[in-house]
Amino acid sequence: MFSNLSNREKILLTLVIIIAVGAVYYFYFYQPLTEEIANLELEKSQKSARLETAIGFARRLPEIKEEYQLLIADLEARGVYLDKDVIDLLIEFREAAKDNDVELRLYRPTQIADGISMTVIIDGGFREVTNLFEDFGEWNYWFEFTSLDIQRNSADGVTINMGVIYHDQLITLEGVETDV
Repeated sequence: MFSNLSNREKILLTLVIIIAVGAVYYFYFYQPLTEEIANLELEKSQKSARLETAIGFARRLPEIKEEYQLLIADLEARGVYLDKDVIDLLIEFREAAKDNDVELRLYRPTQIADGISMTVIIDGGFREVTNLFEDFGEWNYWFEFTSLDIQRNSADGVTINMGVIYHDQLITLEGVETDV
């Protein structure tokens, strides 16, 4: 069969066979291998990024443990039971009002299951009331401010009507590891 072909046809047939073998190799072997290599390199870079993140956290672990210990100590300090009654709370509100030059107009406490609910009305200037709210920031461990109504009064000041709940103990440390 090849003996009947001229030299030119034999060369062309050889070139066609070489091109066909090259195309088969390219489409069935080379291209899938390059795609697999690209996928493996992408997976390697993703795993490398995750490893760098983990190493970063591992380097910060002593700092994180120290911060955790500080938070646990803070929680333990907050979790101490403070036995306050209606009179103690009245004294705290009066002292805060006196320290900030505002007038405590109404203090109406009600005993509830998990603490004491209070309605408090305070009159004063805007700056004084702002300072009073800054002082209230220290009370957030034990006091929950449930409602707040601020109105302008006729004496160029404001009237605050707020609902407050005093909790006997806001935080319990059940389920929190204290030793790391």
